[in-house]
Amino acid sequence: MFADITAGDIEIINMLDLLTPSGKREVREYTRYILTKQYRREVMVAIFQNKLLANLLHSIVFLVERDDFDIDPLQKRISQIKELYYAIFEQVHNRYLEVVDDLDSNEVVREFGRISFENLEEVLKQGNPTVIRREVINFQQEYNKLGKKKDARQIVAV
Repeated sequence: MFADITAGDIEIINMLDLLTPSGKREVREYTRYILTKQYRREVMVAIFQNKLLANLLHSIVFLVERDDFDIDPLQKRISQIKELYYAIFEQVHNRYLEVVDDLDSNEVVREFGRISFENLEEVLKQGNPTVIRREVINFQQEYNKLGKKKDARQIVAV
């Protein structure tokens, strides 16, 4: 780790050393705020600008657009999407969790995934092709809508 320290890092450490305890506390709070803000943007980008997830979603929409689609391949593909979705989320979340105490998860991303996958699993159990088709299309539309939000399009470096 010490090999990764740059001259800029040493400069910051020297500046922090000159601060009073209250100044250090304020810097810590501000850094936490900035990291939390960056985390929220990064998790949005990681999920909603992910080409693999977008392609998998497109493939399930393609599957359900046919008149005679089979539920088993659709369930497998949705399971793959769910695993990938949460793996990406956890990867970003865990990286920030290491440095930010009491990091709250990005509820937009977490709740969107939870609700969407629960709805998909429920309609797959029912087996009604019309309802399945509608739910899959709705999932893709909501995913695309969240991908167009400003937070999902860019990470602002501070």
